[in-house]
Amino acid sequence: MRKITILFLNVIFVNLLFSNSFKLHLLFTNNIHGAIHEVPARFINPEFSPILAGGAGAFTYASKLRKEAKLKEDFVMLTDAGNIFQGSQLGTYDGGANIIKWMNWMAYDALVPGVRDFDQGVNNLSQLAFEADFPFIASNLEGVDGIEDYKIINANGVKIGLIGLITPFISEGLLPEYYQGVAVSDIMKTLGTQIEKIRSEVDLIFVLSHLGIPYDREDEYHDFIKDIEQGVERPIRNAIELAHFTDEVDVIITGGVSKGYDTPWVDPTNHTIVLQNYGNLTGIGHLVLHIDNQNKVIENYSFPTERGMMVNLFTDDIWPDKVIQDSIKNWIDALPSLEKSDYSKQIADIGEVDCSSNIQSKYSFLDIPALGKESTLDIMTWNMERFPLKGDSTMQAVAEIIADLDVDIIGVQEVIKIGDFAKMMSWLPQYDFILSKHSSFLEQAIIFKKNMFTVLGQDEPFAMDDYFFAGRPPLVVDFLYHCGSVKQKICIVNMHLKCCGDGLYRRQQSMKQLHGFLSKKMNIGDKNIVVIGDWNDEIQDSGIYQSFRSFINDKENFLFVTEKIVNDPKQQSYPTWPSFLDHIMISSGYFDIYEELGVIRSVNIDEWIGGWSQYESLISDHRPILLSLPLEK
Repeated sequence: MRKITILFLNVIFVNLLFSNSFKLHLLFTNNIHGAIHEVPARFINPEFSPILAGGAGAFTYASKLRKEAKLKEDFVMLTDAGNIFQGSQLGTYDGGANIIKWMNWMAYDALVPGVRDFDQGVNNLSQLAFEADFPFIASNLEGVDGIEDYKIINANGVKIGLIGLITPFISEGLLPEYYQGVAVSDIMKTLGTQIEKIRSEVDLIFVLSHLGIPYDREDEYHDFIKDIEQGVERPIRNAIELAHFTDEVDVIITGGVSKGYDTPWVDPTNHTIVLQNYGNLTGIGHLVLHIDNQNKVIENYSFPTERGMMVNLFTDDIWPDKVIQDSIKNWIDALPSLEKSDYSKQIADIGEVDCSSNIQSKYSFLDIPALGKESTLDIMTWNMERFPLKGDSTMQAVAEIIADLDVDIIGVQEVIKIGDFAKMMSWLPQYDFILSKHSSFLEQAIIFKKNMFTVLGQDEPFAMDDYFFAGRPPLVVDFLYHCGSVKQKICIVNMHLKCCGDGLYRRQQSMKQLHGFLSKKMNIGDKNIVVIGDWNDEIQDSGIYQSFRSFINDKENFLFVTEKIVNDPKQQSYPTWPSFLDHIMISSGYFDIYEELGVIRSVNIDEWIGGWSQYESLISDHRPILLSLPLEK
């Protein structure tokens, strides 16, 4: 097979004149994240949003295109580049089974698994592959049943070899138990082997990859070429780097990053075309390849719209298929809600527990005082800033700090590498943790003492429409606190609100939503609620600049305990500004005990590890905030 070239326009016109060309319509999705439901397109207009038609609209678009293509003797190919179900309750509730049903109805041709498609384990991924009417392909993935290396597609007599490749960095985005027994082989060696295997059988070679086109692709490419010129050796990290290193691949369809592009990336050296759609099914990618049927080459490409290859699925433009629409609605209606949970049997089955503290640190490099006490319930919020900032050095320091502080619950924001977070937690056997399931990035976690708390239930309300929460819906966990004969249900809410840009508006709207949700919980008797997190604003603001007035104006039910320390310059949670952005709020069930003996304070770790510069470079630009409540233990 020879490398395809982009021919001149006059050659195209000659071929069209003699009917040697046809159109290959590439339809492509990636990073769907369970978002096949109809949802307001708040990124267009937050207040008066057009409605995205979701999976029912995508079905209409693909079906119509296939009918038109058949009449014109053209061809349609539909692929997905991974991360199909994590991100919404609709996707995670059944491990992606309903998402696969919808994809079968869509008649996908192939899928490459994404990192988050392992989120419920290897067996679940294998089951999804079994249930799919199309192949899961990933030639460099080992240890997962039902995964194939490639698929050959006959497009009007032009044979396309579609090779699957998954990112080698799956361990960064997963808990270890989710990919046990899995191995990912070298991308370039695997690709070379697969090309050699199918070269004699195919005319064109496409790659379906979960590698992603990065944000700011031009800048990233410039830095990549600079590294090459300076002799820097490193593994391939994304699809535009892969495109640069192979001159035998014609098209790379990719995913793994939710940023879409209206135009393809074309490698300046070998002209490989790279495509990526926007995430969450806000639209469907569509590129038209003009194929010379006689010479078996790509002549050129064109776009279906003036905008380019991204087709937004607005109901104003694309009417959702009624049958698909009803099916998706029925799936949503069947989802369970944390508001309706009955934990009485779970609570009754838990007997007396010895919850005395005996935390032993694995490391002894730092001199950190113990702030947790036997006489108090100690709850802390801590933005760890893109954890881990300095790899193992950050992980070791944070593990020792947690062990030495000896607090009971820690709400963490900004976990970037889930695998590293899990590794760090393995050094703290007295603690367990819960991770958010539906955040788009910057995960939230709740760390808790195993012998003191039992998880009753967890939810991430607004995950189905999380624009106001910036793709990070609040992590809500109902715990049973148990010490000796004491049992008490406690709800912990951990969140990371929108910063910057239109952040003020989004924070205000998200707080209206959260206030409504928590008010419903209180109405059914859940009065013991603690809300922690990076709120990204100050409670001292007034008037139109106040983000949290939904809660501030409801003093009967909610209280910001951080109001006692926000004006103390020595306790600023974000000293770089300086400002107080990290808060703890309690509901009325804790008012009395807080007013009686409760304590709120900033945890100035920087003062114990060599100063602010050392702390900021190693761990975070935020200080933790600690609430201590006098609960019986």
